[in-house]
Amino acid sequence: MRSSWADSVANAEESAPATGASPAPVANHQNLRSTRSTYVPPHLRSQAPALAPAPALAPAPAPAPGPGPAAVQSSASVQPSGYAAIAGGSRWAGPASGGGGSAVGGLRQSGGAVRGGGGGGGGGGGWNSRPGWGDRRDREPNPFANIEAEEAAEVDFESQANTGINFDAYEDIPVETSGHDVPPPVNTFAEIDLGDALNENIRRCKYVKPTPVQRHAIPISIGGRDLMACAQTGSGKTAAFCFPIISGIMKSRPPQRPRGSRTAYPLALILSPTRELSVQIHEETKKFAYQTGVRVVVAYGGAPIHHQLRDLERGVEILVATPGRLMDLLERARVSLQMVMYLALDEADRMLDMGFEPQIRKIVEQMDMPPRGVRQTMLFSATFPKEIQRMASDFLADYIFLAVGRVGSSTDLIAQRVEFVLEADKRSYLMDLLHAQKANGAHGKVWCINSS
Repeated sequence: MRSSWADSVANAEESAPATGASPAPVANHQNLRSTRSTYVPPHLRSQAPALAPAPALAPAPAPAPGPGPAAVQSSASVQPSGYAAIAGGSRWAGPASGGGGSAVGGLRQSGGAVRGGGGGGGGGGGWNSRPGWGDRRDREPNPFANIEAEEAAEVDFESQANTGINFDAYEDIPVETSGHDVPPPVNTFAEIDLGDALNENIRRCKYVKPTPVQRHAIPISIGGRDLMACAQTGSGKTAAFCFPIISGIMKSRPPQRPRGSRTAYPLALILSPTRELSVQIHEETKKFAYQTGVRVVVAYGGAPIHHQLRDLERGVEILVATPGRLMDLLERARVSLQMVMYLALDEADRMLDMGFEPQIRKIVEQMDMPPRGVRQTMLFSATFPKEIQRMASDFLADYIFLAVGRVGSSTDLIAQRVEFVLEADKRSYLMDLLHAQKANGAHGKVWCINSS
């Protein structure tokens, strides 16, 4: 009797020795062609065929980990064709081992084991599975990181805290005030309602007690009054106007700012005459405003404006600026002063000496800044010439005059010494002076002037 082709295939399967081993793994693409499986008719696929074992092949070397097509060659059973599936399974099924994308059959399930790279790792993951890909929040840097690191090193700083300022000697400095309804001074920062976050930063700065200008100026500014203060250099004027500004912004309801505009709308403006003073005020204000939600930005000339523009676009509540750079930003329409609630002018006498009076008057009187009486203005100066008096009468409304110490002089607690050194010896003399200060534990500033 003539047998059909299907019967011959069935007889060959029955006569073949049964084996439980799976076909040998395919090492490369050349062996894929020689070991191609025979087509099995649909009515015979339910039977478990016992295929003859394939000839032994030399084991392929383990591929090095890394991206690329190496994920195709693995220890899992690789089927050369979609038609030749594992016995008893569907022809679309992947390999029996849980390689998870490390075999050819697993490519349909893992979706990117080859392009994902790595191989044998469970599919490789998508483009946005990289850790930290979507977490790019602008985190506020800690300005007290260096101080906290030193405290963590168990260094005794209690004896060094505030060694540059003798707070007990400030009690004898004369203070004069003029105006009606002057708020009484305070003796400690705890007597002023500045907010928990600001009080914590004051503690981190190791401020023990307020200086005379702070004792009188902070209550006046907290009360909403304009202030004209004449204080000596080195008397703590920066904190005297920064504390009320930060506290007022924290307590006030933030106004609605226009959306979709690249223009910055600061709530407070601090003007200073020089770049160095602006940087110093900015660094101190950042410490005071740490973790309060109040963002401080500085803008000054002599530096690329593009970096300052990017800082402004991220948002600003307090803008510290020099008059020249601020005028540039106003003319570019990148800064608007229409929401300014607080205006502080530090070292106003120096700004007048440097010829900034026309720019200052244009910024305060001819731009979109709210008029006096609507905004709160604080003017600080070391001297009190007629030009400052005229500016105070033009910028301030119903203000209180505060004079701390001798007007026009620096505090007696600051020792000033001038040394004449030859040009060739300046570097070595400076290094000796700095090493001597460090050895003695003294704190101070050294100015090097190159004069011809």
